[in-house]
Amino acid sequence: MNRKAQFEVARKNIYWMIAGFIIAMIVLAFALTIANYKNQLTSLPPELKASLIAMRFANIPECFAYQDPETYRVYPRIIDLSKFNEEHLTQSCYSTAGTDEINFGLELLERDLSIKTNNYYNHDDIDNFVPEVLVKDGDQFTPDVLVIHVQVKI
Repeated sequence: MNRKAQFEVARKNIYWMIAGFIIAMIVLAFALTIANYKNQLTSLPPELKASLIAMRFANIPECFAYQDPETYRVYPRIIDLSKFNEEHLTQSCYSTAGTDEINFGLELLERDLSIKTNNYYNHDDIDNFVPEVLVKDGDQFTPDVLVIHVQVKI
């Protein structure tokens, strides 16, 4: 083999190594672009996610909704005042463990009562949700406003 042929073989090897590296980078970039596009299509806005989670506070018996002890019927938007405390909120209803979870502060305006989740630090990131509710205190039902403060990240 002459000298010119030796350089030709080395040149082809270097070319195909560089071309293979560039083709691999293009395929990887294309796959990442497709994955990112799919994630953007399926992501929920934080306002929607927070409103869906906030609906639980006044609508399910594990949180604060009144449940008739005889019929076990749940009355949505009727707050059982005996359940409205931080201990019940963090143990039975909603507790947060990390910094990326949504945190809430709940306030009954007429009664001047407020409770908050374990990582809520009085910094609202999203506009408050303000549903009108009834509050059951003993045998009395009184109208009130439940203000739900939302903090997206700590």
